[in-house]
Amino acid sequence: MYDPSPSHELSVLSQHAPQIQTHAYHVKCVRLEWSKDKNGKFSVNSAYKELNSSVVKERDWSWKMIWKPKIPYKVNCFTWLLAKEVILTQENLSKRGHQLVAECFLCGEQPETINHLFLHCKWTNQLWRMFICLKGIRWVKPGSIAGVLRCWNKDGMVSKKEERWKIVPACIWWSVWIERNSGCPQLLSAGSP
Repeated sequence: MYDPSPSHELSVLSQHAPQIQTHAYHVKCVRLEWSKDKNGKFSVNSAYKELNSSVVKERDWSWKMIWKPKIPYKVNCFTWLLAKEVILTQENLSKRGHQLVAECFLCGEQPETINHLFLHCKWTNQLWRMFICLKGIRWVKPGSIAGVLRCWNKDGMVSKKEERWKIVPACIWWSVWIERNSGCPQLLSAGSP
């Protein structure tokens, strides 16, 4: 039977005190060190530098690939605008308030978005397949321009001897853009690839 009086609680506690004391833990003093500082001391400055270094790496991942290859400056500029997703496709023009036909100029089957026109259109897809087959590799095409730029120069895709391989994405994208802007009467009348 439970007795709520303080004297009963004290007697129960005194009975179990030896068991509780044998399980007491000894805590050692632990010194925390900040691995991003040579002295191991945390500072806002070192934390800020660490955070910014990872952000800069993520933000600038593709820009070197865009600006380093030896291709015409206008193609570099185009690739840069494409990576920023500001090329004036039907989708981007409609976002600016222009009322246009939304279909892709090349295939006429899907809405003309950046990813569709430059990666997934059946005509563009043939160009990608041709270059990938020439290289003799298996490649799952990323779903975005940024994804292509991120993975194109990874190990296995490009060796140092094959500098020209680095320009393949820009060449494909520039060729698609030129054909798209020419009106492509041959492609539109030719039907399926």
